[in-house]
Amino acid sequence: MSTVMSGLARLWAMMQQPDIVSSSHSVRSAGYIRVRKIPGFHMRQCLFGEHLLADTSSLARTVGIVESEKTALIAALFIPDLVWLATGGMHGSFNSEAMQVLRGHDVVLFPDLKATGEWRCKAKMLQSICKSATCSDLLEKMATDEQRSRGLDIADFLLMEDTPQMILQKMIELNPALQTFIDTFELELVDAGKME
Repeated sequence: MSTVMSGLARLWAMMQQPDIVSSSHSVRSAGYIRVRKIPGFHMRQCLFGEHLLADTSSLARTVGIVESEKTALIAALFIPDLVWLATGGMHGSFNSEAMQVLRGHDVVLFPDLKATGEWRCKAKMLQSICKSATCSDLLEKMATDEQRSRGLDIADFLLMEDTPQMILQKMIELNPALQTFIDTFELELVDAGKME
C-alpha cells in the first residue's frame, strides 16, 4: 500500500461526461466511498487541490478558488499562474476551519454566475485569514442573461468561443475610454445578424 493510500479514509468518486461542456449537468456523483476504518479518525473537509499549497513556491502565487473540482482543473490548464483550489460546491468546504490553509496567501474567489453576492460575503470572512482576499466579478460583467440563468462558471467561459459581450469587455479592458464613450452616447451592444 502506498503512503498516500495508507492515510486515505474516504474517497469522493465522480463521473464526468466528456460530451457535455457545462458543469451544471456534467458530473454525476457516486458519493463517499469508505476506503477503510481508522480508529479515532475524524474527517475534516478540505479544499480540492489543497496539497498544492505545500509547495513553498505557492506562497508567491495567487490562489484562485472556484466551486467545482472540474473547474479548478480546467482553470489550471488555461491560467497556470494561479494555484487553483475548489470548495466542492457553493458551500462545500467554505468554512473558517478549512480556509485556515490559506493563511498568508493572496486569494481571488471566482464564483459561478448567480453566486457572486454570496461569495462576496465569504471574501470578507477570508480577509481575516488571508494576506488578501477579493471576489472577482469578471463573469458577471461578461455574461449574457442566458449565461446567467444557466449559472455558468469560469471553466464554461474558458472552453467557449468569445461572445460579443466578452469581446467588448476585452476591448474596454484594453482601452477604458471606450466605456466612457459607450456611456456618454448611451450605446448598447446589438446582434449584427438582427440588424438586417
